[in-house]
Formats: sequence, structure tokens, C-alpha cells
Amino acid sequence: MTASDSCPAWCQLPEGHLRPEPGGPGDHHIAEIAEIDIPEIPGLRSAVTGPLRVRVEQYVTASTVHPAIISADFGDCAPTRGGFECLTAQEAQALAWMLIRAATTIDAGACLQRPNRKDIAGERA
Repeated sequence: MTASDSCPAWCQLPEGHLRPEPGGPGDHHIAEIAEIDIPEIPGLRSAVTGPLRVRVEQYVTASTVHPAIISADFGDCAPTRGGFECLTAQEAQALAWMLIRAATTIDAGACLQRPNRKDIAGERA
């Protein structure tokens, strides 16, 4: 793949923004996807500085167009890139599946009434 002046359909930056220099630093295509506030949960998590942001970005040099990745900005809580953690599309899909499964488990648990052990024992007698 070679770099060009055109943007992918998802890029939200102005047309013609890409200016990678031959033999120099590259540039990025970026799309801001969503952001949410992450408040403190006492005993589990301190408040995240600023919102959690998710975006799509792609690094481009004069000779190479790298694969697009999904980045999540966790503020000062992430160990890399000043708060950003980067995932491939496949990793993001796996993470999304895991998060949906976890949220569904919590929601399902709220809907189900677990029988009291005494009730179960009483039914057997």
C-alpha cells in the first residue's frame, strides 16, 4: 500500500489534511467515535481524568499505509501512549463481545431471583 492524499470514508479530518514527508514522520487519519464519563467507584476505581474516548486512527507514512486501529483514551490510567491503548479491529470486536457478555450477565442476574437455600431444602422435605 502507498500513501495518497485521499482519506478513508471514516476519516473526520478535513480533506487534504494528510501530509506525510518522504523519509520523515507520518501523519494520521482520525475519527472520533464516542466518549463517556468514568466516575469514581469507591474501593474499586478512582475517577478518570476526563472522559473515556474511543476513536479510529490510521498511521500513514510517505510509503506505507498501516492498518487502521481502534484507540481508547483512558487518560492517566493507561500505561502507554499518554493514556491511549490501541487495538486491532479483531481485538476490539473480542473486547466488545466480552464487555457485552459481562453486562448481560449483570443484567440477567438482576432479573433472576435465586431461591433461598432454606426454600430448596424445604421443598425436599
